[in-house]
Amino acid sequence: MRATEDAATRDWARIGRIALEVFTAVLALGMLALVVAPIFMHTDSYGVHDWDQMEAHRYLAVKTIKRYHQFPFWNPYSCGGHTWWGGLESGSSLVSPWLPIYLLAPFPWALRLEVVGAGLLSLVGTWLFAGRFTRSPGLRLIAVAAFALDGRFALQASVGHTWHLYYAWTPWALYFLDRAIAIAPGASSKTAFRDVICLGATLAMMVYTGGIYPLPQTIVMIAIYSLTCAIITRSLRPVSVAVGGGLLSFAFSAPRLLPMIEMLRHYPRLVDSPESMDLGGLIGVFTAKESDPRPPVGPWGWHEFGIYVGWVPFAMMLLALAFGGRARERALRVAGAFALICGLGRFHTYSPWGLMHDHLPIFEAQHVPSRWLYPAALMLVVAAAAVSERWLRRQRRRGLLEVAIMSLAAYVALDVGLEAQRPLVGSFVRHLHPLLSDSVGEFHQERTASTRLRYDGSDWAPPNMPAMVANIGVLACNTFPGFNSYYRDEHDHAPGMGAKAIGDADYHGETYFASGHGRASITSWSPNAVTVSYSGAAPGDLLVLNQNWDSGWHARGARVESHADAIGARVEGGEGTVRFRYTPPFFWLGCSIFVLAIGGLVLFRRRNVLKRAES
Repeated sequence: MRATEDAATRDWARIGRIALEVFTAVLALGMLALVVAPIFMHTDSYGVHDWDQMEAHRYLAVKTIKRYHQFPFWNPYSCGGHTWWGGLESGSSLVSPWLPIYLLAPFPWALRLEVVGAGLLSLVGTWLFAGRFTRSPGLRLIAVAAFALDGRFALQASVGHTWHLYYAWTPWALYFLDRAIAIAPGASSKTAFRDVICLGATLAMMVYTGGIYPLPQTIVMIAIYSLTCAIITRSLRPVSVAVGGGLLSFAFSAPRLLPMIEMLRHYPRLVDSPESMDLGGLIGVFTAKESDPRPPVGPWGWHEFGIYVGWVPFAMMLLALAFGGRARERALRVAGAFALICGLGRFHTYSPWGLMHDHLPIFEAQHVPSRWLYPAALMLVVAAAAVSERWLRRQRRRGLLEVAIMSLAAYVALDVGLEAQRPLVGSFVRHLHPLLSDSVGEFHQERTASTRLRYDGSDWAPPNMPAMVANIGVLACNTFPGFNSYYRDEHDHAPGMGAKAIGDADYHGETYFASGHGRASITSWSPNAVTVSYSGAAPGDLLVLNQNWDSGWHARGARVESHADAIGARVEGGEGTVRFRYTPPFFWLGCSIFVLAIGGLVLFRRRNVLKRAES
């Protein structure tokens, strides 16, 4: 009789736990809906601040694929032409979960769905990562609120910092890392092998989706976490897992990573980063609402500092700094504490951020160290959840405690969600000229966008996306750091810009001979490839294409060279045809590395299967 009662009690406990988890999942999805609801108030508008350049990057991919049926390698529309695939943020929508949405849905809808999709991706990843340390649905919901959908997510999305969306991959990378490290003794190595591959693929996706800040910060979190686990457990396994995942991430991302490295070699992005924050500012960025006085934290807008999580998650972060005895908990605490200190910026001559920025090349291109507070929140809140889980396991009435935690988590989710949605209310409010429609008409370069090629509201940077819609190039731009309009000289010129605009004294058309003799005309044009027919030229004359020079350009039947930073080709006869085509440098090498890596993994897996069959 007693056994029957115990079984019934366990069944009811199991039903209660499942119901609580379902309820938590509904709350988490409801929080996501609450945060993003403002961007669907109008679905035909475009974003403000940096959204134009992100819209331009994504629109180029759609136009090149759908209208020209080409792989989007080159952007001819902005700055006089620059690499799209090798750009830090420009190539981020091609190898992406959202590409089918961009190709099938109306463009304004696709922009919004990417924000929603990234939020959902981050939500699920955070849920899974926190689940590695706690069974409590309420604690996992608090982790989701403190990282996936907190105030920083909405602030960055509201101004078009789409690279920030791809912190969504961070909890996934840490989830696969921890699974591979913490595999039970004696368990099959198949799971760990699969998790290392998933770790490498996740980091590679951060490269493909433009995670220019999330990627290096996630790598640092992985390095600290795995090294701390290795030291505490006196095992090289955590480090070998991290190194294996890193090597695979390089191989998987090589088709895009190698062209990016080559681009940075020619156009290094070096920025100063003197920012610092005191303890008052640190507390304020985590706890200050829109209606509260904001702490004086730096020269940039509040969207670069605010990371509202509320007092409950912030108190949990402080709890994590004080406790955490087990190896993985301590690893979370060490990694989170390091990110938190980096978030304070250059507060001392030997501050971690100052040393990293001054001596590590990858961080020379970064500033605004408050961005480190985002991974800090993830690591420390999950660490606090792990500490709380140990306490919960010792309690006899855990079910009642879970209900209380769930009530607290629901309050946190509602509080954070209501605050996070505020900046998104005014984020998508600009419209295109009503007569502007997608065109594949004759292409030409203009100096600045005309009224027809602007939105109905002005912003801090010159617009670029409307010109792409009209198939017109605009030299004024901010889509490429090397040619950004705000970093040019008094003659509106930047090193490497060879393209000219209609009306310039030295504009001779979109194609011409440098000698001034002979005739040339474009007979076929697309973003990546241009065919030019010419006549009346002397052998060896230089045929010029009015686009900025890049070493990825080549031509059929002609030697390509730089002519005053524009694209030139030596012709061999008096008349003929030259087809210019762009392929990013080292793209095919990257593809070869990718294929070799996939082939090596397949062979390795096949060998292991055969060994098990023989044994």
